[in-house]
Amino acid sequence: MREDGGMSFAEAIQSVFSKFNKLQGRSPRSEYWYWRLFVFIVSLVAVIPVVLVAMMVRQGDVWALFPFLIAAGAIAVFLWLLTITVTVRRLHDQGVSGWFFLLFLIPSVGWIIELVFMLQPSQPGSNKYGAPYLAK
Repeated sequence: MREDGGMSFAEAIQSVFSKFNKLQGRSPRSEYWYWRLFVFIVSLVAVIPVVLVAMMVRQGDVWALFPFLIAAGAIAVFLWLLTITVTVRRLHDQGVSGWFFLLFLIPSVGWIIELVFMLQPSQPGSNKYGAPYLAK
């Protein structure tokens, strides 16, 4: 743990993977944002082979892209599922229901509302979802 009480990059990623199937509990801001950075980096790395193969194959050999597309798609789905769990726990950290995750479905403004929630500080003290990360 860092001096300011947040998680380091490695701690955050390890925490998200270790809680891959847990929607209960709380996640601090550092865990959520380090996870989003990790997803961005992994997504870039997963897309690079697809782009490189797409540039090298002839138009009739598009089938050569399928294994790369399937791998990139599987990685994306896996990361998306983990992102849902850490987002729900982040919402819990502010004392609101994890169902607020569905706000991103509101066209045009949903992602802005969700972003505002993700930027908010943790609710001090314990709430109905558990103790804050600092108290552990």
